[in-house]
Amino acid sequence: MIESGFVKKHDLDPAVHNAVRVVVNAARQLETDPRSAAHRVGDAITALEALDATERALSARLLPENYELLLDVRAARADVIAYELSRQRAMLPTLTAALGRLRAISTIDDLVESIAIESAALGYERSMFSWVRNERWVPRSTHTTSGPEEGRSILEAGAPPYHHTRDLVEVDVVRKRRPILITDADTNPRVHPTISPVSRSNTYVAAPVAARGHVAAFVHVDRNAVTGTTDEFDRDLLASFCESIGVMIDRFVATGNPSEQTPDDSPVADWPDALTDREREVLRLLATGLTNAQIGARLFISEETTKTHVKKLLRKLGVSNRSQAGAMYHRLHGSADSGGSALPRETPA
Repeated sequence: MIESGFVKKHDLDPAVHNAVRVVVNAARQLETDPRSAAHRVGDAITALEALDATERALSARLLPENYELLLDVRAARADVIAYELSRQRAMLPTLTAALGRLRAISTIDDLVESIAIESAALGYERSMFSWVRNERWVPRSTHTTSGPEEGRSILEAGAPPYHHTRDLVEVDVVRKRRPILITDADTNPRVHPTISPVSRSNTYVAAPVAARGHVAAFVHVDRNAVTGTTDEFDRDLLASFCESIGVMIDRFVATGNPSEQTPDDSPVADWPDALTDREREVLRLLATGLTNAQIGARLFISEETTKTHVKKLLRKLGVSNRSQAGAMYHRLHGSADSGGSALPRETPA
């Protein structure tokens, strides 16, 4: 990334590139090492960190000649934040489309085969879907832009004996149910010892797929095709993707469509764990045929708040209308608490 001008323009987004220029200029003014300052920036997140550090240093020595630089720093931060927000907004249609294609799948086996494809479609060069069995990493499917041969090689590298996650950085994904960003995969001794030499990843992110209140699986993606790396944005995007995947898996279990490919002791099941207490209350009343206004009156909340809860629970259940949500509820609980009311015709959430 560093050369005579400190940064190659084609390596970074213009907003991030400008942030490096500002940080370097400030380092010169503060008589610190500009090369070291430039090295700290590789993406929008590190650019914001470097700009914050630079602003603190300038503010500590607020001389008249530093005032223009301070304004440049603040302007550069605004540009980087705008870039990051536009990047996030631009991904929403892609994420929605990928999840829509997955929701249309009719068997869990097809879903598992498609998860790696659709996660890569979010803009990554490689992806992998893996089950978790007794906290062991069980690779299941991969997709790479290099073709199926590389994917097969990665799966073979993760073949039995399966590695326990307690010895790997993925332990936080399984035990703490949180996504991770790994920026030193080529040197970290806790990355997968047989997959890493084959994938040759420098950075990657992984996120949990939670079902029945446990981590049943996780998804890895490697190298954003736009930025050439992975960062906090990729981590959060994958986490959102995987949250919906968990609901889809629970949906198949709830409808009696288990997968022969699911490890026997993989903790996949009850979809109500995906809902908040309030969403479960709303679903119970929705399943009796009540309208949003009636549900709101029962729960002492507004009709608009009820509508928001309904939209969220439909999304979490992976269904498109109230009738389908009510049917899932009755399949789980039977008709005892339905009050004998028929479900309403399909109505907007």
